[in-house]
Amino acid sequence: MRTRIIAIVVAGLLAVQGCAAGHPAPARRPPTTGRPVVLDARIPGWETSAWLAEGAFCVRAARAGGQHEKGKENESVFCDPAPSALDSKGPPLLPAKPLPYPAPLDPQSREIILVGAVRGAVNSVSVTMFGETATAAVHPLPATDGRQVGAYAVWLPRGDAKPDGMDLADITAVVGRDTTGQIVTQID
Repeated sequence: MRTRIIAIVVAGLLAVQGCAAGHPAPARRPPTTGRPVVLDARIPGWETSAWLAEGAFCVRAARAGGQHEKGKENESVFCDPAPSALDSKGPPLLPAKPLPYPAPLDPQSREIILVGAVRGAVNSVSVTMFGETATAAVHPLPATDGRQVGAYAVWLPRGDAKPDGMDLADITAVVGRDTTGQIVTQID
């Protein structure tokens, strides 16, 4: 898993710098089952969005409003197999820890964006990594079959104290809450 995270970060950094690099994402985007939903626009000029595709959960970081800087990529798209728990209706669930994405790149390079998915009535998610906790709202993702699926994005420290950055074991808690603030699902 650590190798995959490092590969994703390196590929994204190269893409942000205008270099082509391989990524485990499909060469062609799978068809969407709904419109991409903006999860984060914290970095000026960038938007991070997510959507469900046939068998995939996709994340896109793109320059907002069609902005394009010469020699730099306009977007990075990552489509990974969707956790099977998202394929069915059911109680609130965090099917996996959120994954780090290299773009948009924090201008001070102190934080990295992590994006995850939820199933069911989850209103917000808190993620703890390197002793810091960040909370984000869950944004509903359109699903054609009535499933209740959402996505969230949080910014957390990059883990520069570690020579290899971070891995999923550095995420020590993921907590999903409903609209009343009650914990409805978690990953420790």
